[in-house]
Amino acid sequence: MIEHDRKRLLKVINLIKDINTTTDEKCPITYNQICELDNAEYILRGIGAFAKPKSKEHGQEIYWADYEYAEDVRDDDD
Repeated sequence: MIEHDRKRLLKVINLIKDINTTTDEKCPITYNQICELDNAEYILRGIGAFAKPKSKEHGQEIYWADYEYAEDVRDDDD
């Protein structure tokens, strides 16, 4: 793992920790934390090599689908 990825993962893990701590204390999650979660999803996706299944009709990722290991996601022509 390269240092750039480690720094990005460190930011994500601290964001998750902050949200857990905030909700443990029954305080509201901030808007900035929610905005950073969107970015965190794509950081984890790229570094972890995760992907979502694709629609057979349109060949695009299914937005609401859970992530899977990228190597397990089938293409339309599989």
